[in-house]
Amino acid sequence: MTISKEKNYFKNVSKEQIYKELVKIFGQENVSDKSGDLYPYSYDMTECEPKMPDFVVIPENKEQLVKLVKYCNQYLIPIVPYISGNNVGGLTIPEQGGIIVDFGKKMNKILHINENMMYAILEPGVTFGQLAKHLEDNYPHLRYCYPFAPPYAGVVGNALLSGMNNMSCKLGSMGDSINGLEVITAEGDIARIGSCFYGKDEDDPDTWHYRSPVPDLMGLFLNWQGMTGLVTKCAVQLWPNEPIKKTVIVVLLSRIGHIGEILREVGRTEVCEDVAIGCFELIKMSAGIPEPKSFPEEPRMFANCTITAKTKNQLKARMEILENTLESLKEKGVELTHFDADDFIKLFDLRVRSYLDLPAVVLSLVEYSGLTWFGSYAPTHVIDELVEKVEKIFNKHNVPYFMYMKPMKYSHYSIFRPILRYNKYKKGEEQRYHALIEEITDTCLDAGCIPYKTPTWMTEKMRKKINPGWIKLFEKIKNCMDPNGIFNPGRWNT
Repeated sequence: MTISKEKNYFKNVSKEQIYKELVKIFGQENVSDKSGDLYPYSYDMTECEPKMPDFVVIPENKEQLVKLVKYCNQYLIPIVPYISGNNVGGLTIPEQGGIIVDFGKKMNKILHINENMMYAILEPGVTFGQLAKHLEDNYPHLRYCYPFAPPYAGVVGNALLSGMNNMSCKLGSMGDSINGLEVITAEGDIARIGSCFYGKDEDDPDTWHYRSPVPDLMGLFLNWQGMTGLVTKCAVQLWPNEPIKKTVIVVLLSRIGHIGEILREVGRTEVCEDVAIGCFELIKMSAGIPEPKSFPEEPRMFANCTITAKTKNQLKARMEILENTLESLKEKGVELTHFDADDFIKLFDLRVRSYLDLPAVVLSLVEYSGLTWFGSYAPTHVIDELVEKVEKIFNKHNVPYFMYMKPMKYSHYSIFRPILRYNKYKKGEEQRYHALIEEITDTCLDAGCIPYKTPTWMTEKMRKKINPGWIKLFEKIKNCMDPNGIFNPGRWNT
């Protein structure tokens, strides 16, 4: 993207001057303005419109970033944080050009593991696979929780954007499990948020245990998509790695209704760490059928219910509670059956394990060049209505439907996520699928769903429904935290 005068960015400075200053800060080998280097940062796997950055820098430490922020504020140069490029929502597409800060290359260290209070302090570039391997090799009694994302996706980005995970039924979103942050504000100050806030300069790594009871400033950075500052450290909670794990597959035989009821009732048992409901086509995709068809006689939905335990007796008790709940649902007229996931995998396809043993490459998600979704938090009482309406939209556009749902925090709310895979490089496909995802978005917003990891076209729709007082406060905070609008400008239509 070219420098934009109407946006008043790049004030009183040339690209040549910017390049020289970036080299001074980061070193020649860590700066580029070449189109071949910049192009991979201009797009993601979604249908969001590509935009070219003007520069990319690879930082090694926070001191370099403090200098960058101060310089960019002086000359009004946009800064866009970037980790590994596995975005769904155009979150790192540089809407106004500027400088991509690629954390994934060098600021990717696991800085500290606190075994006693069970947390990890991470730089922004740490990946799920890296953290999983580090814990397995050094702290096998501890574990993290993982989303349906590849091992090379970033941990901190997912947490800051309140992504879901394979313990969501128990924990809720990942934003709830952040203990502390180190951030660089627009003035170039380094602020530590949470229990790590004592001390003038360097922090004590054993003080990142929680974010309360001080005023919780975490909300100034959670879900802001990089609009309020640069995060340089993040402490995420870990959990005991239980020795026993079992996944039960529940097949919903009824063709209509009962999905919300299963989300609520199974979630409320408090015995499942994760409950993931998907359309039956997802099982077919996982077994190697890329374009599955739905038949009237077959089941419509299934649920993976994951239980962990310290002992066989504990597993037996938890399984008894789950089975009693399923029997109770049957007595209420819900047609379902259930069986051990390991038996299913042995009979059908080992690739199904990728859905259970995370982090892993979930083949049915990445076998196409394009991927987009409507990911949202939703009230459970609208789930069945949404499933019916969204299925009709998929059928209208002649696209195999792919829906995914979870109870969150033992059913206090739920995830509703229709997913679209498509050929990104086939003429007309991006426009066709964008029309489909827009129609799904309109339907879900009308039902009260709240999207996460939102592209700009989606937040534009949301702003028409949001309380005006909220928008006014939101914009006040943005202007206060980023008065010159340099942090990821354009996100949330700022």
